[in-house]
Amino acid sequence: YWWTVYYTEQEKFSHVPQSIQIANVGSSHGDYSFDYSNFPEYVAINMGIRMQLHKYSYYIIEQYMDCFAKGSILIIPISYFEIIKISEEPVYKYYTILDRNHFPDWNIKGYFFYKVFPLFSTEGVWKKFLMNKDNSPYVAHENTVLTEEMVSKDSLTEYNLFTKDIDMENEEEGFQYNIDAISKIINLCLRNGITPVLVSTPQTDKLNMIYEQTDFFDTFYRFTDILKEKYPGLIYLDYSQNAEYSSDYSLFFDATHLNTKGAKKFTAQIVQDLKNAGLLQ
Repeated sequence: YWWTVYYTEQEKFSHVPQSIQIANVGSSHGDYSFDYSNFPEYVAINMGIRMQLHKYSYYIIEQYMDCFAKGSILIIPISYFEIIKISEEPVYKYYTILDRNHFPDWNIKGYFFYKVFPLFSTEGVWKKFLMNKDNSPYVAHENTVLTEEMVSKDSLTEYNLFTKDIDMENEEEGFQYNIDAISKIINLCLRNGITPVLVSTPQTDKLNMIYEQTDFFDTFYRFTDILKEKYPGLIYLDYSQNAEYSSDYSLFFDATHLNTKGAKKFTAQIVQDLKNAGLLQ
């Protein structure tokens, strides 16, 4: 259970393929929304990790840049909580992914604690070992069946989580911080012959209804408009309020994340959109 929760999602970085044609980064919205298993004709990898902010998406792409084919595509999710919030993320997971040259927060204590002797970095080790693996969030991802009541309740929870600890007086500072962070990824792609594509993944209508009661969407689309103006020709695929997804709760395992069924459907949609744009054959 402990290994599943803390390290399994990093395991995919132990076999990053060569000549990648399509990949995505991102936090949980990247991790849960893309499933390339139905497209074996493409060399593809999901590089999203829960709670991964743009700062570490950049370092991951920088480290694995030589694995990308020229003319490849990098999908960069634009999530609601990544617009004005300046967050710190737990860096323990990157000791299993990044080498020291691409890990600005690396230190010798963290290296031994999380990389050499990871067993001792968990709280309540023996309790973790004895817990039923069916409690894993990965199992919940596969098996949760949402009702409308559950979506409504979870939407409020997610909204409060996304907006927690935001200092509205410093909103513009956070806005610019995230513009700069995504710009850094885009610039890295463009310098190396990779096409960046911005994507907002589907959200449930219940969550969107809460945001509609605020001025959030004005800020959200100002954010993406600035990036499109800064990078002429930049493609932005926005499915955050697409009714085909947002009202179909069978595609989600909570108010904001797609389940396995939803990820397969959404990935097929994205692949088709990229073909229509002439970016994929």
